[in-house]
Amino acid sequence: MSLLAITCPHCGFSKNIERERIPAGVSSIKCPKCQQAFALDLAGETDTFEIEPESSAPAVATAAPQSAAPAGPFKFCASCGQQILEKAEICPACGVRVKSANALSKVALLLITFFLGGMGGHKFYQKKYGQGALYFLFFWTYLPSLAALVEFIIYCTKSEDELQRQYPQVSSGALVFVAVGFFAIFMIGILAAIAIPQFVAYREKAFNAAARSDLQNCRTQVEAYFADNSSYPTETGQLHCATADKVALYYLAVGPDAYQLISFHDQGKKAFLQDSDSPEMAENSKTEIEQQIKANIGVDALALTFHFVE
Repeated sequence: MSLLAITCPHCGFSKNIERERIPAGVSSIKCPKCQQAFALDLAGETDTFEIEPESSAPAVATAAPQSAAPAGPFKFCASCGQQILEKAEICPACGVRVKSANALSKVALLLITFFLGGMGGHKFYQKKYGQGALYFLFFWTYLPSLAALVEFIIYCTKSEDELQRQYPQVSSGALVFVAVGFFAIFMIGILAAIAIPQFVAYREKAFNAAARSDLQNCRTQVEAYFADNSSYPTETGQLHCATADKVALYYLAVGPDAYQLISFHDQGKKAFLQDSDSPEMAENSKTEIEQQIKANIGVDALALTFHFVE
């Protein structure tokens, strides 16, 4: 009887089958262990044995020993040291599951889930790219971060073998994604820490400049009125100064020979003051000036526009 030694190139499972049982024209078979199909090599070496029909002793099959080294790329089992196929997941000699190069690491999974789970890092590591993209797109809602926290707790309760069975293949490129993600977040944080205060200071400076400019323009009108009338405006209809958006400007008519101007921007922090006796513009706290106006003139005077106060 002629036997054919067949070895699965995917998991290393090997078995001898009778050549007569292989149907004619069959070129591939499916491994009974890993269920992966592979090409059938009918030109392989054969082993034969004879059955002695007249012997009273039970028939004994005598087969030539097979080569210990598998064909193709190979590696060594970490448990027994047997040389096995590179793609084998289970050692045929000792039956122990062999970790592949892309096997999941529980430590790596926990770190990725904890630090980048809110951005879908652990999903990319598990090769669940669709879920990872959803996590990344909606990370700003904090819902992915909450889901990642729950998954982190679940991963903590499972052993590495359980996680490897659940996720047999992972993406080694996810580690690069983690490194790039950490670097990007770090750089964004540094840039934000530098840029945001500068941007706030620039906006505040622009607001204060608008209030200062409105006061200067109004003072020019007041002085022009004095040049024409030999007195400063004392009635509402005698003066109206334009203001920028969200700027409050006050003209306090002290008398025909004196006045005071006050201006500030709603989003600025400074108030600017100038009177007829001083050519220099003074600066004060906007909060303090608002309190004084509220106490002396009234709440309605805090409207962001031009006010002629008689």
